[in-house]
Amino acid sequence: MTIRTILRALLDRQTHEEEMKMTVRTILRALFAWMLFCGLAQADSYPARPVTIVVGFAAGGLADILARAAADFARSKRGATVIVVNQPGAAATIATERVTRSAPDGYTLTLTSPSPIWVLPALQDVRYDPLRDLTYIAQLITQPLPLYVRTDSPFKTYEDVLAYARANPGGFRWGTAGARGFAEIVVGAGFSQEKVDTTTVPFKGGAEAVSALLGGHIEAVASTDFAPQLRAGKVRLLVETGPLKAPGHAHIKTYRELNYPISASVFYGLMGPAKLAPDVIQWWETLCRELTSSREFAALIEAQAGLVSFQGYAEFSAAIRKGHAEFASALAKQSVKQ
Repeated sequence: MTIRTILRALLDRQTHEEEMKMTVRTILRALFAWMLFCGLAQADSYPARPVTIVVGFAAGGLADILARAAADFARSKRGATVIVVNQPGAAATIATERVTRSAPDGYTLTLTSPSPIWVLPALQDVRYDPLRDLTYIAQLITQPLPLYVRTDSPFKTYEDVLAYARANPGGFRWGTAGARGFAEIVVGAGFSQEKVDTTTVPFKGGAEAVSALLGGHIEAVASTDFAPQLRAGKVRLLVETGPLKAPGHAHIKTYRELNYPISASVFYGLMGPAKLAPDVIQWWETLCRELTSSREFAALIEAQAGLVSFQGYAEFSAAIRKGHAEFASALAKQSVKQ
């Protein structure tokens, strides 16, 4: 074999190796492009099937109204199919647990409030960790939570209630939207501060509690579902448990003004299971921002005497962690027991 033949063979081998490297690079580039396309296609395709929003309270209450508003907005603006399912019970912890056990694909979400996030986990064992097992997508509103009576009630002021309760231990019956929920704990702590004995009557939702009040079965209700009856002139607000007073009621006192131990804003927001896909979080966060910026939603919340208060994923998640710690601390100081 001549030197020329050997050199040619080496050159051919080098050329072949370079061609192979180029082929491998081409394949890798194509594979990367395909993966990127699939990822974008998957993000663009969400939701590819119906989404379920589980509401832990009965139909007709504020949580139900908000969930259906979000569902309608998703249908009208994105063409998405969103189904609202009511699963009331145990201050929304049943619905919350259902969501924590669902796949983190964005097809099972819930409309939450403080009760299953701050209250019940601090009072008793629940089958989820609110800080570890859930993703907080967006806050929609904050809402007053007053104690109110029928307009024909003999209780004209909150002081009338306290006087009656002192004279008739256990005789003042007041309803809530769920057992061991936010309203029961906050209002109960206020009555404890005043050293009066009252009777709490929990229902499966605010709408049921209001029906019982209007039917004369209880003396008062503490819930966020008062606005329609207030506009109709059927109820009278006596005291506000949080810092946000209902429009036109600057004269009533708040628990903070009374120096009561617990006074916190009631929030409503959308959440899903832990490790929710980032594209799902972004899809719903964007939708909720658009929803809360719409005139229709503003009118809806004004009719409910609430305050549109959007928070995105990062801000809402931080607020949940902060509120969880503060509420647990307040409960511990009050020694609130199950």
